Amino acid sequence: MARRGLSGLKLSARLLLGDVTLAGAGLALCTAPAWLYAALPGALGVAAAALALPLPFAGWAMLRLPFAARPPGAEDGIRLQAADAPELFREIEQVRARLGAPALDAVYLNGEFNASIRQHRRLLGRTRNVLWLGQPLLEMLSAESCRAILAHECAHIAGSHGRYASRVYFARLQWQEAARQLDRRKGLSTGPLRLFMNWHVPRFLAASLDFARECEYEADAQSARACGAAAAANALMAVSVQGRALREHWPDLYAQASETQPPSPHACLAGDAPLPYPRDEAEAQAWLHQALCRSTTDDDTHPSLSDRLAALNASGQLDSAGAPDAALPPGGADPLEAGATASANPGQLEALATVPAPTDALPWRRAEPSAAALWLGLQRLPLARALDESQRDAIAQLAREARNERDEAIAGHHELLRKQRLRALSADERARMAWYADTLMGDADGAAVTLEQNLQEHPGHLPTLCQLAALQLRRAADRDLDKRRQLEAASEALWRQAAAVPGPQRLPCLRQLTAAALRRGDDAQAQAWRAEADQLERQAQADDAAPRYLPHGLGAGELRRLADTLDPLLHVATGVWLLRDAASGRLALLVLARESGVARAVGKLTGEQSYLRRDCEMLLTRLLPRIRLDIEPILLEAGDPLPGECTDACRLRRAT
Repeated sequence: MARRGLSGLKLSARLLLGDVTLAGAGLALCTAPAWLYAALPGALGVAAAALALPLPFAGWAMLRLPFAARPPGAEDGIRLQAADAPELFREIEQVRARLGAPALDAVYLNGEFNASIRQHRRLLGRTRNVLWLGQPLLEMLSAESCRAILAHECAHIAGSHGRYASRVYFARLQWQEAARQLDRRKGLSTGPLRLFMNWHVPRFLAASLDFARECEYEADAQSARACGAAAAANALMAVSVQGRALREHWPDLYAQASETQPPSPHACLAGDAPLPYPRDEAEAQAWLHQALCRSTTDDDTHPSLSDRLAALNASGQLDSAGAPDAALPPGGADPLEAGATASANPGQLEALATVPAPTDALPWRRAEPSAAALWLGLQRLPLARALDESQRDAIAQLAREARNERDEAIAGHHELLRKQRLRALSADERARMAWYADTLMGDADGAAVTLEQNLQEHPGHLPTLCQLAALQLRRAADRDLDKRRQLEAASEALWRQAAAVPGPQRLPCLRQLTAAALRRGDDAQAQAWRAEADQLERQAQADDAAPRYLPHGLGAGELRRLADTLDPLLHVATGVWLLRDAASGRLALLVLARESGVARAVGKLTGEQSYLRRDCEMLLTRLLPRIRLDIEPILLEAGDPLPGECTDACRLRRAT
């Protein structure tokens, strides 16, 4: 996988520049006391050498960076030995040998829904290869899908992937990790390294983004050749669907935990407990439709799902002969190609977006048996418990946050009960009261009655429509067939009513309607809803690239009162602008802290925050509670480019 052309030469130059600069500057700094002593005469040389004694520490930090045996941080997770999971290591060895990848030095099990592999160069000795496997990934996916993921990761270090490709791929990871570590290490000893990395790392990462995506395409192709194109495609879809299922499930798990009984999320997964999400295959298909509609942006290191599936299809590795029979809808069009074309060629999407995604082939349930059950064997549950124990502090923190959210909900419920005794509740407040009854007390039937009454008194109230539709759909799950169909039909009618009203709720409503049509077997209607939802999704993506801010829209009197309140801040800031966020509609206060050239230079060397910026932060913390307006503060760094909307018309000025 050679890199050619002008962009390839620039990337190679930046790759070489990083190592040469670190080596040259590191050696110069390490030997600075010696050559200063030798170059300057007598007492002057001794004094210069003494003053230069801290420089070798900075030089050593630069020298060791490209040759660290492991990332600057410790390798996290539980290190696995072949005796712990012989089946897993047998699978890894078979995949590695099939791809011609070098041997692995370590395999770790961690708590991420992901898999990754890294190479760490050594100054003396061979490169160290380390593989991380996420326990949730092994628990949710089948052995076939995880095997394809293993092949994808091993392809990054395989000879067929290309020595140059591997070098660039892992240089990206190395520089990113080094930048994160440097953020945590403040002080003058890292000043020279900080100056170089602040200049080099953003430019190298930006220059290598296209190449990083090419590496992912190549690794996908190698995975398809090693494990089969259908397995590679199913793995990509399973990661998308099951990843979202876990994201939906984790908050519920933490919310149910008590202070005396903290959750054990990894042990729960190892216990084969079914997840409540997605509810059925129709909902999973709607999730996949949404994922396929997302396009690859210039800032992405990984291509979008649709582009990755399209690359497998375009290379001839995923076609009607190699893909599962159910991957093709009755119309004969390839849904993977349709989803990918949606992002690559928006103009052609009108006809293609109506094609449903794979149906019977869609891995929407967590796999039975999972890769963890087959590969970890008797160590499956002990490893999950050990992982929970190793992450106990992080798990406890998440549980505390969930309890705090519940406490806030209880306080909100009590406040509404107090208001209810004094006056009639508004439509929004009654919808909120129903939500409290459902989530805090588990009274779904009572919440449904409250919402239905709210709709009778306030027809077309959007929060009530959406909340009641979701509640009816959830209540349908444990009913008999006739009652379930009745509740599903009622839910769909409510989604239709909500989707007919323009606004941000239309997109999720259309996704729900797509799932409802698939659930009752109306493919034509499902395709129509999906096409409309996809169009809104693409419009939302286009809006993200549009100007973020709008004029604030406040009157002169309100601006004067605001400026009077913020007067201490206006004294210490270079500029303060009031705008309105185009997406949320909230007011945004953009503050540019005043900083001197000396303060900026010291900050660049040490990584420490300027005292002037800290003053602005403290003033914002003290002054914003005095303002009745809903304002989001945004503190800009000195030298940050100001948004084009920061004009004199929206700048706050001190009273004269």
